[in-house]
Amino acid sequence: MNLRNVFFTLCFFPLVSVAQEKNDVGFSVGASYYMGDYNLATQFYMPSPAIGVMFRHNFNEFYAIRVSGSHGQLKGSYSESKHLLHNLPAETSFSHQIAEIATSLEIGFRPFGTKPIDAHKFSPFVSVGVGAAYIDRKLVVHFPFGIGLKYTPFNRWTFGAQWQLHKTFTDNIDGYSNVTSIERLRIHNYDWIGIGGLFVSYRLVNKGAVCPVYD
Repeated sequence: MNLRNVFFTLCFFPLVSVAQEKNDVGFSVGASYYMGDYNLATQFYMPSPAIGVMFRHNFNEFYAIRVSGSHGQLKGSYSESKHLLHNLPAETSFSHQIAEIATSLEIGFRPFGTKPIDAHKFSPFVSVGVGAAYIDRKLVVHFPFGIGLKYTPFNRWTFGAQWQLHKTFTDNIDGYSNVTSIERLRIHNYDWIGIGGLFVSYRLVNKGAVCPVYD
């Protein structure tokens, strides 16, 4: 092996890892809803349209980090037929716009790729992360937990469905708080945000770099 080949080998292998196509961009459509004092357990309660965008960096076939943002609406209405609440405020219904952003770790259960040579085109996944939401002119910290499915029928394209519950650190989305100052650490009293729907993403082309030996 001559010096030129040695230099090419040392140059080429680092570029392989750098040039690997690992980044996805996409958008989602679905529904947003609320869980709290007016809705204790019903999923997709009074749903409203929601849209979102995402960027995903795939570390390998199983793990990815995702940055996403979504916009929707949260609605609720108190009904005595469901349960009894004391000291209700004057308004017993609400409707708030929500804008949220989150960073999540996505963990797949099968090796997943987006190219024709990849063997696995389908994988369920779970996600967990941290984020912030702007609700009723207030900034709220939340922790999203999600499950989903993803499928790639075409080269670079991924289609899927995802359902996320976001645990917030506020008990006042609905305007009714049953958490006293003494009970602030009782996280089970805090409200939830639910967002579910469909998404599509595209694996970006990475042209890589040119080895200096060919400059």
